[in-house]
Amino acid sequence: MLQNIRDNIQGTIAKIIVALIAIPFALFGVEAFFTGGEPAVAKVDGEEITERELARSIEMERRRIINQAEGVVDSSIIDEETLRGPALEGLVGRKVLQVAARDAGIKIGDEFINSVIVEDPTFQENGVFSQARFQGLLAASGLGVDNYRSMLREDLQIQQLLSGVADSEFVLPQELGDLSRLTQQSLRLRYMTINVVEDLESIEVSDDEIQTYFEDNVDDFMTEETVSVDYLELRIEMLFEPVAEEDLRVAYQQRLDAMPPAISRRAAHIMLESLDDDEALSRLQALRAELDNGADFAELARQNSEDTGSAEEGGDLGFSAGDAFPEEFEAALATLAPGEVSEPVQTDSGWHLIKLLDVRELDRPSFESLRAEIEEQLQREAAEPLFVERAEELADLTFNSDGLSDAADALDLIVQQSDTFSRSGGEGLFANQSVIKAAFGNDVLTRDMNSELIEIEPEHVVVIHKNQYQAARQKDLAEVADQIRVVLREAKAREQVLQQAEEMLAAIGDGATIEELANNNKLEWQLIDGHRRGGDGIAEELSEAAFALQRSGNEVDSSLVSLANGDAVVFQVSEFKDGPVETLDGQQLSTISRLIIQGRGREVAAEYQQELRDRAGVELL
Repeated sequence: MLQNIRDNIQGTIAKIIVALIAIPFALFGVEAFFTGGEPAVAKVDGEEITERELARSIEMERRRIINQAEGVVDSSIIDEETLRGPALEGLVGRKVLQVAARDAGIKIGDEFINSVIVEDPTFQENGVFSQARFQGLLAASGLGVDNYRSMLREDLQIQQLLSGVADSEFVLPQELGDLSRLTQQSLRLRYMTINVVEDLESIEVSDDEIQTYFEDNVDDFMTEETVSVDYLELRIEMLFEPVAEEDLRVAYQQRLDAMPPAISRRAAHIMLESLDDDEALSRLQALRAELDNGADFAELARQNSEDTGSAEEGGDLGFSAGDAFPEEFEAALATLAPGEVSEPVQTDSGWHLIKLLDVRELDRPSFESLRAEIEEQLQREAAEPLFVERAEELADLTFNSDGLSDAADALDLIVQQSDTFSRSGGEGLFANQSVIKAAFGNDVLTRDMNSELIEIEPEHVVVIHKNQYQAARQKDLAEVADQIRVVLREAKAREQVLQQAEEMLAAIGDGATIEELANNNKLEWQLIDGHRRGGDGIAEELSEAAFALQRSGNEVDSSLVSLANGDAVVFQVSEFKDGPVETLDGQQLSTISRLIIQGRGREVAAEYQQELRDRAGVELL
């Protein structure tokens, strides 16, 4: 089971790790993530979910949406109240799983946590675990190593719980046979294609037809109401000031001081955890004697170590800058020279023989490589309180004032003017749903007032005032006649093709063959023998329509299908065959079986989670 978790760790857990690191935990206080004392919003079997946890979950989801939308997102979707319900339900579901994993006695050892961390690509450089990268990512989020390990342990416990449920599924030989017969079905297919006319100009459309279409669809020919606005924009970058060279140097040194030690050690170990102390100590001493007599450490680790995660790698745990492993382990590792093996060492997870594989100096970033980043950080930190102050002033000065000019003069801002945009939005700022909502709101549009302060991003706000408004109106027939003519020509072209196809299908019913009809109408026809379900070479619509006939044996049936481009295809199906399971080799059967089991496993795991949720004592406060 643990190996199954390890195989999947680079997918789900790695994504969780990256998502967690992306959240500015410092805004909320990291330690409170794992401590009580906060107001509870729910209880699951007596265990609390705090308001702080919920706020963090909402912020995580909000930032995920913004990142995926690349900044252009409907603010109503990321409104806190909109996200609150789903976020709380997600926390409740997670808490339910945590409780179930604990009750099931699922434990994740420290050594396995260590191996997961060192093997996670998120923390690797050039395929090797980088302690500097690990420490840097955690430091950037304000997340401590112990807190991160605790979160990772919870994730692994939940994954092991759900994997245990999902992995219990199996597939019967009869089911494999049924699936093979379905997926390997084949048929014999004759068909000819009647192409839609390319020269639409040749299709006549009368003025009466255009008039009738316009009257029948008059609601489709309305202009959109549009507005243009004057606006004041305040971004934190507008308040940046130059930073003294000395301050940049001091900040750079502080970064270096916060980085992990410059020495990084690569460790391997042989671990015993199932024996009592005396037996483990005796066994490790015997193994050390074998090493003294020339035995290979990696081979002994593969044969004897009970850390399944590292045993296959010869006990290799990767690099540590002094805090990736337990304290006793790190202390012993620090005393070794490359190639040396320690005496037996005891930690909370068991007994170890530790070998130092390599020592390297960690690279330190140069001042020039960090200069721009540090300068922006210092500028932002200095501008943050000023931005809050200016934003409040902007809100106060534009509240109930006549236009934006007074506020612009007081705050040294420029009144800008937008292009016209509709309720579906415009470009840049005016694709933001909060701006659109305010522009077409009653205060701005009807009462000619300034908007309230609109937050585009946490450090980017605008205030808008109506400039010009154009109401929606009914378009004249003359404005849309050419557009309607194109629509009617396309419709007529499709109708002509379909009518011709139906006539040919009727002729086939009277005894004509596809070959004869194709030759008489100067069309090409095709024969495909052994076309398989989902196979290439013909249009997807044709393939689906052919198998939808569900004929068997040598029976022949005919039909037609319209393609997305307007063409019509008349076809005949014969020699319909189910796929025999014998045609599949062992690897194919194994793949199909695995896919079935995975699909069922997901369904069973989802049902199991829902059952746990239904049985849990959940109290929303």
